[in-house]
Amino acid sequence: MTWWCSFRNRWPSLLLAGLAAYVLTFGTARADTELRMLTWEGYTEDAMVKAFEEANGVTVTRTYVGSNDEYMAKLAAGDGDYDIVTIVSSLAQRAINAGFVEPVDLAAIPNYSQLFKDIQRLPFNEKDGEVYGVPFVWGLIPITVNAEVIPDRTDRGVLFDPQYAGKIAIWDDVNVIGEVATYLGYEDIWNLTDEQLEAVKQKMIEQKPMVRTYFTNAGEAVDLFLNGEIVIAPGWDYITQALLKEGFPARQFYPDKNPIGFVDSNFLVKGTQHRELALKLMNYLIGAQPQATMGELSGWTPTNPESKAYMTPEVWNRLLMDELPTYLRTVKFWEDIPRRAKYLEILNEVKAAPVQ
Repeated sequence: MTWWCSFRNRWPSLLLAGLAAYVLTFGTARADTELRMLTWEGYTEDAMVKAFEEANGVTVTRTYVGSNDEYMAKLAAGDGDYDIVTIVSSLAQRAINAGFVEPVDLAAIPNYSQLFKDIQRLPFNEKDGEVYGVPFVWGLIPITVNAEVIPDRTDRGVLFDPQYAGKIAIWDDVNVIGEVATYLGYEDIWNLTDEQLEAVKQKMIEQKPMVRTYFTNAGEAVDLFLNGEIVIAPGWDYITQALLKEGFPARQFYPDKNPIGFVDSNFLVKGTQHRELALKLMNYLIGAQPQATMGELSGWTPTNPESKAYMTPEVWNRLLMDELPTYLRTVKFWEDIPRRAKYLEILNEVKAAPVQ
């Protein structure tokens, strides 16, 4: 695993180095009736894209990945010729600056005007006044718990409570450092000093004996809950909704103070040979009905509030769609981490540290 940790730490430079090779190899022959997406599980279920495929005589092929760094590394390595890539807010600027993606013509995306107003123009999705990313999924980062074991806690401190030792799972991703930094009271969580990062590391090492495992994707977290291995995990709405569908007594909450959130946007891969059709799909995916289907099936939070017309009141309320817009004024979105390699180094040191 040493080589993999080293690769993860060095991926930004590899990203740039691999770009030229990617561009040269992008032109792999492919049928004009196929669109390829690099995205997350649950974002484009069959029920979401079927109508688009039938109406346009096209097949939407989706490649799912398990971490933000993984899909960026796949692009850097030229590992496939994609037309659309879903990129998280914390990596959007890096993808833009590296030349992976190109600006979109908003005239070709009329559904864009239906998105939450506060989410339409986000600095990490733009450069030089041009829009690159089309916000597709967003949300706050909840903490999911077994409601029978933890019926009423609503604070981040539950992640550090010794009474749940061995029953806590933590996401294996650099953004978890922001969560711990927020718990420690730091404000500029994506620009931590060395001293602050050391404090975060020590807090996570202190927490480590309580951690059952570090999970990499939502499905893994769901299985851990269902198997009775954990009772707490920070993650996404998707985890909670998947558990509820299984009849599991799941409950989620957003920490009362300093909510952290994310925006995942769809980007047009630079050099795609299917630009017009790709833009058409990007527009379709933020339409009210597909967004409602995503919320109903997967529990991800829509960026289009007009999805309410196609969503059951139960799901609308479960996703807190009436309340979430107020958080847009205070949420700290995942943003670019200038010293991302240092953050990854800290995370890897935590995972490698012996349990005390």
